[in-house]
Amino acid sequence: MFPIQVLPFLPAFLFLAIGGYIVSILSLRLWGPKAPLVGIRFLFEPRIIGNYRFFKNAASVINEGYAKYKTRPYKFVRNDADMVVIPNQFIDEVQALPNHIANPTSAHAHNLLWPYTDMGVILRSNLHFRVIQTKLTPNLGSLTEPMQEELDYALVQEFPECKDWVIIEPYHLILKLVARISARVFLGLPVCRDPQWLEASTQFTENVFITVCLLRLFPTWTHPLLSKLLPSRWRGYSYVQGAKKLLVPEILRRREAWSKDVTAAEQHGNLLSWMMECGTEAEIDPAHLAHLEIVISLASIHTSQMNAVHVIYDLAAHPEYIQALRDEIRQVWEEDCGLKKRSFVKLRMLDSFLKESQRFNPPSLLSFHRVMQQDHVLKSGMLLPRNSHICMAVNAIQNDPEITPDPKKFDGWRYYRLRQEPGESHKHQFAMTESTLLNFGHGKYACPGRFFASLEIKIILSRLIMNYDFELVDGKRPINLTAHEFIFPNPDGKLLMKERAAGDQLAF
Repeated sequence: MFPIQVLPFLPAFLFLAIGGYIVSILSLRLWGPKAPLVGIRFLFEPRIIGNYRFFKNAASVINEGYAKYKTRPYKFVRNDADMVVIPNQFIDEVQALPNHIANPTSAHAHNLLWPYTDMGVILRSNLHFRVIQTKLTPNLGSLTEPMQEELDYALVQEFPECKDWVIIEPYHLILKLVARISARVFLGLPVCRDPQWLEASTQFTENVFITVCLLRLFPTWTHPLLSKLLPSRWRGYSYVQGAKKLLVPEILRRREAWSKDVTAAEQHGNLLSWMMECGTEAEIDPAHLAHLEIVISLASIHTSQMNAVHVIYDLAAHPEYIQALRDEIRQVWEEDCGLKKRSFVKLRMLDSFLKESQRFNPPSLLSFHRVMQQDHVLKSGMLLPRNSHICMAVNAIQNDPEITPDPKKFDGWRYYRLRQEPGESHKHQFAMTESTLLNFGHGKYACPGRFFASLEIKIILSRLIMNYDFELVDGKRPINLTAHEFIFPNPDGKLLMKERAAGDQLAF
């Protein structure tokens, strides 16, 4: 029985509940883009149920839509948006649209729930995008040696003694290596080795994804309140503030040094200094630059760490590939008297294995996101209304048998063989994008840091492959974790690792 005091309010509560339920149903069927709806089992199923289904098994929802509507748009429910999935036949048309019509940055910020994850900085400036394209990528050749030096230092600091077999958790070990190498490129010595930065750059990333995955379970109108109750939200905020506290004095110190010696800037070949050089007056505010640095670290560490961990898991699950990879690395090392930037381009077998591992373990089931800034009619006649969120089913596309033969088979040499065909030698590379391989996006707004990520991953993996043996603990590859469209390598996954005999290693 209800307390007497509650009874007068019951009609209002019931009215609000029934009204909310009706609005939920109508919003799915009547409003937003006109496209077939998938992921809803019956007409009167509430939106929140469809969203929870997507959280638990996004692949089944997306694959259902792809199977039914492969050549036409369809939509599914996410609590923060009605997602419109368009077929890749529209890729050239959509990627040619300017930002004021279809905006990828708005979509990226929306996916990461920017009001509650401190990601709104990317909406105020594209300085990081410009500098990665114009400074970081062209200078990868000069950055290769410092990255290898930092890996040397990181292995001494982070890797256990393993003359005999030891149990490791690759997720956490690789995270530490990636964080240190990325920091060396993004900040330079000595600040890149500051424990406060290393903690902030890794834990900010972890807490952002925890916040996103939890908030997406609930309707958007609850987010302002719920976000204030999430420890991950406040931890993320504290890491941003910690990054500012550390980097603002460093930025001011560099600025003062440059004012006394104009050549001093040339001695700082790292992302922070390049952003200080290239930014507008508003963009080079120290607090803004510090905030950008930790956001860039999120993208870099998230991409490189996950890919590298998946490859280590896959190598342990498919040990038949290891000897050929070792032979290739040793051959290139001997030809080039060490591994330089051009050397990693020659590692075609390793590149192929990376690409196949990513096909099996993409960072997300969706890619090529855009938020429509105004109404736009596709050539097919479909209207994409303002504020609609469009994307492509990257995993379903790249695992379509018409695109990838025998897609359920892990074939580490799949792309290596394709590059042997006439006219294909420069195609099918890990860092390249194609209309059917969209993990890094496609076109002019594709991930600008993918070439850095590719180099970083290869630097780490070539060292681990040559100097260590890996085996599965129980004969099974650690199972991936999924939440919404995201796919994560298992953070609790374990492998056996042992240092190889000195005569079998390479003297990097």
